[in-house]
Amino acid sequence: MNFELTEDQREIKRTARDWLAARYPIARVREIALDGAADDTWDEVVELGWPEITDFGMVELAVVAEELGASLAPTPLASHWAARLLHPELEGRGTVAMWDEGGTDPAASTMDGPAGTKIAVPAAEGADVFIVTASGGRHFAVPSSAATVEPARALDPTRPLSTVTFDGAGEELSGDHFGRAWHAIAVAAAAESVGVAARVTAMSVQYAKERKQFDRPIGSYQAVSHACAQMFLETEGARNVVLWAAWALDHDPDAAFMAANSAKAYASDAAVNVCRSALQVHGGIGFTWEHDLHLFLKRAEANARAFGDSTWHREQVAAAHL
Repeated sequence: MNFELTEDQREIKRTARDWLAARYPIARVREIALDGAADDTWDEVVELGWPEITDFGMVELAVVAEELGASLAPTPLASHWAARLLHPELEGRGTVAMWDEGGTDPAASTMDGPAGTKIAVPAAEGADVFIVTASGGRHFAVPSSAATVEPARALDPTRPLSTVTFDGAGEELSGDHFGRAWHAIAVAAAAESVGVAARVTAMSVQYAKERKQFDRPIGSYQAVSHACAQMFLETEGARNVVLWAAWALDHDPDAAFMAANSAKAYASDAAVNVCRSALQVHGGIGFTWEHDLHLFLKRAEANARAFGDSTWHREQVAAAHL
């Protein structure tokens, strides 16, 4: 298997990196996430064709998702992708409502149809359609007019969450694509985690080169250099398994289940581990509100729990082999 991106995929990655860097420098991310500034880039995202990138292929989606993570982009694009993967005929901007109040299993819902309350719904404000999970593995497309949205506190301030109550109106979706769609959603989240890990690793290496103690860069000390090397190792390992999973979803359906669960579990843990190690490399400055590292850690922690945490995904693999 060749993990080298094609020229078209590399161009998609370059375009995403340049556009996101221009629209979301970290100061702008702080304004949106922490100061409540409006994010008015959705029309540009639509012009780029990214909301429909689910039609092109999972590797293409993964390379853009990685750049979303690296930039901490506070855009609803990821939640829209999830909705579109579940509902390919989706019109307008969508998001997914999957967590029941008090629920612990992301794959199980006790709601009997599209009536009830869902918690931790991402990008609910401004969504045109909600894809709502219900008991028996059913999915409903619910218009925003049938939903009441209340903002909720989120761990990751760059990704607002809401509690949403649905009044029962909605269309049940059909098809045999839901299993693949959920695996694709997990891989997209894993790709974002890779982006977070890559950006934080680069930040830490740069800091280790610049910060001096006893007239020597701290990166020259073995404890720091080994920590940075481990961060790089985990990031590259996560990227490889995510690209394998993305490729398998399009080209090797027999391996897709194992690949997607492995990617989400590994990348989730890797991003969190890298961010925690980065706190140690940065020392006291890394723990301050003024430093950007806490924003990356929060994205890593939130992504690790979205669409099933690493424990849940490992349990899926284990159960399949019993």
